[in-house]
Amino acid sequence: MFNKTLKFCITTCLLLLSTSALAVIVEAEGQAIIANRDITSAREAAIRDASQQASMQAAVYVSSSQVVRDGVLEIDNMQISTLGQVSNIEIVDEKIVGTVLHIRIKADVNIDEGCSNGISNRYIKKIAVAAFPLSTPKQANLGGFHTISSAFPTQLALAFNQHGSVTALNAGNVSLFANPHQASTSRLDDGTLTSMLSTTGQMDVNYVVTGIIRDISMIDPRTHAESNYFIDLYNKLDYKSKRHLRNFEIDLFVYDGFSGHLISQKHYQTAGLWNIDRTISTGFDTAGFAKQDYGKKVKALQNKIVSNLSDELQCEPFSSRITRVEDKTIWINAGKQQGIKRGDKLTIYRRSTFFTPQMQANTQLSNTQQTLIINDVQPGFSSGRIGNAAESNNIRPGDLAIAN
Repeated sequence: MFNKTLKFCITTCLLLLSTSALAVIVEAEGQAIIANRDITSAREAAIRDASQQASMQAAVYVSSSQVVRDGVLEIDNMQISTLGQVSNIEIVDEKIVGTVLHIRIKADVNIDEGCSNGISNRYIKKIAVAAFPLSTPKQANLGGFHTISSAFPTQLALAFNQHGSVTALNAGNVSLFANPHQASTSRLDDGTLTSMLSTTGQMDVNYVVTGIIRDISMIDPRTHAESNYFIDLYNKLDYKSKRHLRNFEIDLFVYDGFSGHLISQKHYQTAGLWNIDRTISTGFDTAGFAKQDYGKKVKALQNKIVSNLSDELQCEPFSSRITRVEDKTIWINAGKQQGIKRGDKLTIYRRSTFFTPQMQANTQLSNTQQTLIINDVQPGFSSGRIGNAAESNNIRPGDLAIAN
């Protein structure tokens, strides 16, 4: 049994380039049994043990679900995860006691401080990227951007998948707004306002990303409206002038995929040079578009969106739909592709619908206090067991398993 008592010493702290990381120097001890006089293998095992202890001592994070029953606080679904990455390992001391090799190391531990809301799961969320309607369709005439509403989310979904932090489904042909000018707030039949979308649940994803393209016009509208031949010729020759700047401005919305509630709203804007003749139609998602400074600026903005949302969604809960129930065994619509592993624990929530006085449907989640422990993992689904029979808690397909 390894000795878990560590001599812990932090000698210096410094902020890294990212505000979410901290570097500390840690001393920790590891042990390993010497088998068959193989000191080399024992040393490697002891260093691994010491590294793990250093990571846990510097950056351990404990999450749990709590409930009070009969006045007693119970802790369920406790999970311990380490947020530190160990590097620059230096052996400080090494000694053999009997058949056990003891090693003390000094190492750098780069700590990911995690999310401010305490969420620590690293599951890969599934998102759908829906259409981005163009607020002023006639602006698409310049350059032939008539497919921009579906082409932009298609590019965004591809960029998300290349980034690898989420699994993105392309729903670029699905428009979620009846009136783009009212997004993200829509008016119900009785005149009340809501920020919910009733159609997100049909996509069976964790989150839905959509938005409105507010403006893709020339910043100086006179650039392509000059009637004087000589001035127009001068404008074309002076192709690096700011008069050729074209705007790209969007509002982006993130909705919970199961309830339809708006959880995030952001505004993005950039501009780039669009200095080709107004009669040329490159299209939006083409090689000709990508060669333009404007195309490069839009691409850079797209990468910024992917980076921002990936960080944001990492700090949101992970949910998976229950697909099948049989006594104490429950199947969920998430597996190896989402990072599910044997032994993982998720809390079961019952999903129900209630209606407001305006007869608007709302999704309500109720914690059953049942923990699903995963024991079988497949690429696209997994299954596990809970403590009580599912029917005793009225758990049914369509309910959710949630990890924070």
